[in-house]
Amino acid sequence: MSDTLGPLMERNLHEVFGQPDSARRAVAIAEIYAANCTFFEAGERIVGRDALNAKIERILQDAPGFVFGATGSAEVNHDLGRLRWQLGPAGAPPLVTGMDVAIFEYGRIRALYTFLDKPASD
Repeated sequence: MSDTLGPLMERNLHEVFGQPDSARRAVAIAEIYAANCTFFEAGERIVGRDALNAKIERILQDAPGFVFGATGSAEVNHDLGRLRWQLGPAGAPPLVTGMDVAIFEYGRIRALYTFLDKPASD
């Protein structure tokens, strides 16, 4: 099954976090996430598909014209996966980099933990 979970994480990056259309994003969330999913970001816990969609809507509104891109392939170990990513204006160097760690259940993401990289100090 791990051969399907890595691509699932990559779909999540592009079809969920990178999808500006809320209705299309909701369809992808229903395919990729468990109904009782939880999204963890530093200091924040989002529960459920609708709340996840609303959170991503806020993220994308705060970064108009920005695009997500994977910085490598997703790696999966049993029911745990990780994917490094970047975010920034299209065609420009990324402004944010990070990593998602997913816990899978029955072929879907049950929990997603997002880690933002600390900026390099001058």
